[in-house]
Amino acid sequence: MIDTPEAGESDLDDKTLTELVIAINEQLRPLVVPVARDLDRRAADTLLRSYLEPAGFADAVRRLSMRHLLVLVGEADLGKRLGAIALLSRMSLAEGRITVLSPTGSAADLLVRTEYGPGRAYLLHDWIAGSTDPSELLDLARKLAELGSYLVITRNGVPSRAVEVEQPWCAPDPGELFDLYLSAFGGRSAPAGAATARVRALALRTPAEVVRLATRLVRDDEPAGEEVAAWFDTKPPMHEVRAVAALAFAHGLPEPEFARRLAAFERSRETHEPGPGPTGAPHPLIAVRDGLVVFRVPDHRAQVLGELVARYGYWLWQPLREWVRSLALQGDDVRARAAEGVALLAAWSFREARQEFLEVWARGRAGERLAAGSALSYMCADDALAPEALRLALTWARDPADPRAAAAVAGLCGGLSLRYPADAAAHLRRLAAGDGPAARLAAHALTRHP
Repeated sequence: MIDTPEAGESDLDDKTLTELVIAINEQLRPLVVPVARDLDRRAADTLLRSYLEPAGFADAVRRLSMRHLLVLVGEADLGKRLGAIALLSRMSLAEGRITVLSPTGSAADLLVRTEYGPGRAYLLHDWIAGSTDPSELLDLARKLAELGSYLVITRNGVPSRAVEVEQPWCAPDPGELFDLYLSAFGGRSAPAGAATARVRALALRTPAEVVRLATRLVRDDEPAGEEVAAWFDTKPPMHEVRAVAALAFAHGLPEPEFARRLAAFERSRETHEPGPGPTGAPHPLIAVRDGLVVFRVPDHRAQVLGELVARYGYWLWQPLREWVRSLALQGDDVRARAAEGVALLAAWSFREARQEFLEVWARGRAGERLAAGSALSYMCADDALAPEALRLALTWARDPADPRAAAAVAGLCGGLSLRYPADAAAHLRRLAAGDGPAARLAAHALTRHP
C-alpha cells in the first residue's frame, strides 16, 4: 500500500526543488539534445549522410510537393524526424534553412498563430496535439501553398480522419540500414564481427537501435551481446531475478545501502510469494565497483527491464511495484535512482511506468512528486520518450490546483527545460501566474531559469 500524504509533507519547498534540478540537469546536460529552432543545410546534410529511404518515400515526396503539408504518422522511433528532413530537402525552397516549430501547438495555433515566410521549410517533430482537425489542416496546407512553403509534421500513433495530409510511416530495412551505416562510417573494410552483428540487427525493433549497434562496431566497442536474455533463458531462481529487478531501480547505491533495500524487497515479497531467499552466492550479472553495486555491463540495466516486462507477471511485479514506489520516500540518492529506473522502464512499457509509478508518485507526498518530476527529466534523454514526458507534464500542469502540477514543475525546470527550453519556460510562466503551491514553485524556478 502507498501511504497517503501527511500534514507538512504535501508541498515541495524551493530549496529541495532547486537542489534536485541542479543535480539532475548536470547529469543530463551531456545526454539531452535541445530541440533546435533552426536547422541549416549543412546540419541537415550531415544528418542525412547515412539516411536510408523507407518504402513509400517517393510517394511522400510527391504528396508533399503537391500539398505543401504532410503529417508522418507511425510508431515511436521509426525515423520520422530524419524522414521529414529528407522530404523537406527534396523541395524547391528560397533558402535551405529548416525552421523547427514547437510540438505543443494545436492545429489552430499552426494555422492562425504561426508566422510563415515565403519559400521556407518548416518541421514539427513529435507533435503532441490531443486531436487533429482535418479542416484546419487542409486550410493550413492551402496557406502554405500560397506562400510556396512546406511543413512536415511527425506524430506517434495511427492515421486519423485527416487522411489527405497524413502519411503512414515505416522503418527502413534494418539490414540495408546497417550496411549503409558501415559503408558511410566504417571505412573500406568491414569491421570484425560485422556479419554476426548484421544478423543481430535484423531482429532489432527500431532504426535507432540498428545505428547504435553499427556505431559500436565502427568504434570498435564491445557490441551489446545477448548475455541477459541467455541468463533469463536458464530460468534462474527467483531470488536472483529479484536481485537484478531491485538493482534496475536502485543502481549504483553503496553496497550496505543496496543490501538494506534488497532485504526490504525480500520481506515485502514474502506476503505475495513465500519461498527461498538469497543464498549470498555471487550473481552473474551484478558486481561491486568502488563500493557501489552495479551491473557488470552498463547496458544490462535496460536489458534486464525489457526481460522482466516480457517474461514475468503478478508474482514478481506486484511486490516490485510496491517496493519501487516506496523508494521515493527514502532520501535523495535512492529516489533519484528509482526515478531513473522508471524512466528506463518507460522505454519497454510506458503504460506500466505511467499508471503504476508516475501517476501514483505525482499525487503523493513531496518526495514522491519529486520522483515523478525526476522520472520525466530522465525520460528526456531518450528521443522517443521525451515527447511523452512533455505531454504528461502538460497534462499534470493543465490545472494549477491539481496536486500533480507540482510534479510537472519539477520536470519542466529539469530535463524538459533542457530538451524543450522555450516550451518549458512558457508553461512555467503560465503556472506562475496562477495560485497555489505549483505557482510558487514555478515562479521560483523562473527566477533561476527565466
